[in-house]
Amino acid sequence: MSCSDLNSALGSSARDISQTAITRGKVANTSVPRWLLGGSRVKTAVANRETARIDRLKRQQDAIVAVRARKCAS
Repeated sequence: MSCSDLNSALGSSARDISQTAITRGKVANTSVPRWLLGGSRVKTAVANRETARIDRLKRQQDAIVAVRARKCAS
């Protein structure tokens, strides 16, 4: 990949992390009615899934940063 491709991939990764964090925040702040059985568990499961996705995206981003540092020395 060229340096511009790596920069583009890095920006895309950052955007995906931000969008996922926004979604996780919305889920975490959702008010679940008491009468909805298991609602809190579902909310927690979805928030945990989004957290795992953010962690995966951060690892990908770290890999892109490492490749960019090697290939695109300024």
